[in-house]
Amino acid sequence: MLKSRSAQVGLFDAAVVMGPLPEGSFFALLAEHGDRIVRDSDFVECYAERMGRPSIPPSQLAKVLLLQHRTGVSDEQAMECVGWDLRWKVALGLPVDHHGWHPTSLTKFRARLLLHKKEGLALENTLRLARELGLLDGTVEQIVDSTPMLGAAATQDTVRLVRFGVRKLIDAVTAVDPDAGGRLVAGLEFDYARPGEKPDCQWRIKAQRERMLTRVAHDAQRALLAVEQADGLLDDEPVTAAYELLRDLVGQDFDVDQDGVPRLHRGTRSGRIISTIDPEMQHGRKSSQSRFDGYKLSAAVTNSTVALITSVHVAPGGESDGPQAKHLIDQQPPEHRPDRILGDTAYGNGVVRSELAERNVDVLAPVPEGTVLEDRLGKRDFSIDPIAGTVSCPAGQTATITTSENGSRSVRFPRALCGDCPLKDRCCPGRANRQIALGEHEELMIAARQALNDPATAAHLRHTRPRIERLLGLMAHRYGARKSRYIGSDKARLQATWAAALVNLNPIGHHLATGIA
Repeated sequence: MLKSRSAQVGLFDAAVVMGPLPEGSFFALLAEHGDRIVRDSDFVECYAERMGRPSIPPSQLAKVLLLQHRTGVSDEQAMECVGWDLRWKVALGLPVDHHGWHPTSLTKFRARLLLHKKEGLALENTLRLARELGLLDGTVEQIVDSTPMLGAAATQDTVRLVRFGVRKLIDAVTAVDPDAGGRLVAGLEFDYARPGEKPDCQWRIKAQRERMLTRVAHDAQRALLAVEQADGLLDDEPVTAAYELLRDLVGQDFDVDQDGVPRLHRGTRSGRIISTIDPEMQHGRKSSQSRFDGYKLSAAVTNSTVALITSVHVAPGGESDGPQAKHLIDQQPPEHRPDRILGDTAYGNGVVRSELAERNVDVLAPVPEGTVLEDRLGKRDFSIDPIAGTVSCPAGQTATITTSENGSRSVRFPRALCGDCPLKDRCCPGRANRQIALGEHEELMIAARQALNDPATAAHLRHTRPRIERLLGLMAHRYGARKSRYIGSDKARLQATWAAALVNLNPIGHHLATGIA
């Protein structure tokens, strides 16, 4: 049952005993304006109306979460601070003799936020407060970008991945049918009591290492086959989940030959699971030199006088930046979505532009161009006019766009035109004529290039887009979003959202401290 915080001031309240906190501190912001940031009424849907024991006032737990992310402490340390740090007591409106709550209160509160889709509440409230203060008016142009978010689980190699997967399947089967679990264990070659320990093998010798990997994968296949042949085991949800996880683990690193023997796959498949503890983690790259394991944290930031984070999204590390833009837009209310976003080349391809055009959002970003050899003519050197259905080459010749049966569009310049052309050696050396394929989103790409041809627009993008870097840096480094505290993308997104709320509270707190509002 929801319990609201009492506004009555007691004789032993920390604020009465200690007096005001230092002006401009985050503790003073929560003490003076905390009710404008988070309120008990924001959490009504998370609690029963009349049943159950009175809860801890959720606004106080929300403030504890803000202070926790602000200071970087654990759940246990946060509750120690609630019990013994007078600044925390003043910020939370507690008496000096309040001993805090049990650390699991924060665990349950986060679970309640996720269950009721309230993980973004703090960020939404900072934007609401910013609008009340006049810091955010109308649909402001926004900037989008991403930064790595390291996973909380350890990365496992192929042997440990498969062994932990088998162990999970054994545990799931044993929980449903102990006898079936015993038969499953008896039918396996290796012991899985300690899946983190590798079987004995000279791992540095390639031939022996690959033979052992094949034996490990073969043992996993035995486990999968045993579960498939048992009656009713796959009707249990945990067993099915463990079965599918193990099947994916074997399938991502092994290929089955004609004799049915699993052989190690050469190369790395995209979307590869790297941890059985957190299967949503993936290998990721921020650049060709920068690799990480975990998630990719994307954010949208207003290009206003006071830059504010409007939405965040957490995706597996192996996914590209561009497809996350639509999620950042979808999280925002329609009346507050931007007319245009600014981004780097990752957001400039046709697919991303098309996805955002469906949401009535324009994209200002560099257009990714294919590699063109020096002194050669690329596609962008040709003048494409989809409305007229023609393409003009740099030599002034024009050809008609044709559409195939499958809907793809292309243009072929006649041999007669290309044969004696003085630009042939730069345009189509070694070929009789030049052919150009038009993409599905060619019109959007043409419009994007035309927009960037305007010097003022190009300068605006060049000078404005880096504004997001400072806010991403604050989230990642000052407020701990560089590394996830929790297992799973949902909890990682909750952490990132509350870190974003803290970023927004910096200019909001300064605005309130100056006495303007």
